[in-house]
Amino acid sequence: MHLRTLGAAALTAALVLLPTAAHAGGSDSPTPYTVTAEGVTLPAGTTFEANGHLNYRVTALDGTGPRTFNVHQSVPHNGVWPRAAYVGKDYYPWADHPTFAAAFPDGHCVTWVQISGFNEHFGEGGQAPVCTDPIAPVDPVEPVDPVEPVDPIEPVDPIEPVDPVDPVEPVDPIEPVDPVDPVEPVDPVEPVDPVDPIDPIEPVDPIEPVDPIEPVDPVNPVEPANPATPVDPDPTPIADLLATDPPFTSEVLAAPHAQLASTGFATRTLLVLGAVALVGGTTLVILSRMRGDDTDV
Repeated sequence: MHLRTLGAAALTAALVLLPTAAHAGGSDSPTPYTVTAEGVTLPAGTTFEANGHLNYRVTALDGTGPRTFNVHQSVPHNGVWPRAAYVGKDYYPWADHPTFAAAFPDGHCVTWVQISGFNEHFGEGGQAPVCTDPIAPVDPVEPVDPVEPVDPIEPVDPIEPVDPVDPVEPVDPIEPVDPVDPVEPVDPVEPVDPVDPIDPIEPVDPIEPVDPIEPVDPVNPVEPANPATPVDPDPTPIADLLATDPPFTSEVLAAPHAQLASTGFATRTLLVLGAVALVGGTTLVILSRMRGDDTDV
């Protein structure tokens, strides 16, 4: 392991000392590549070559703890970092080295860079180191008041053991049930003959509307007839009439018993009462008809 490290260091030193034909400038000439605090960018149209190398020196922000990192683009890489990951690329970030972040957790300054294929070395021509911004100091954490101790918990009395449960007596096995006789198959139901379709009912002609009944003109009420004037009975006593009218007396005496009511004063009285009854009956009939007509209307 140490031999491999020493060999890589010797190779790096040899490559640094050997001149290259690609660039004729000296190591203290301005670099054609761009160096920042985050990484290095090659000139346009240039990429990292196979089996090339990149070396850079870094310090802490205050200039202490310098450290050099080596990146060898070996092909084949044989599983060794960086496994030719940057061959054909034109940018390399400093923090990609496996041990970089742990070496400078609080920021860094790049003071020197050397790339195979270029005679110009960053930092040898008066270039100032490029540094990351300093990390702002974190305010100290205020001490927390100590927590008061908690009173110890009193021990709990042990739980008394529970009496064991008596074992349950086994249940007698259930006697097997006799198998049920199979049900005899039911005879299939004979199909029912289909019902003949019913002829559709012919539609009935609609009933023509009846002309409305014309209203009947109301019947003017009949004025009631004046009641008949009662006839004053003849004040002449029958006895006087008989004495002064011998023919009437003889007529009464000669008439049969059944005809006595139809002669003389009795006959006139009956005629008057019959006339009154006739007029009253006629009036009642007319009034009844008028009421019936009003009800129908």
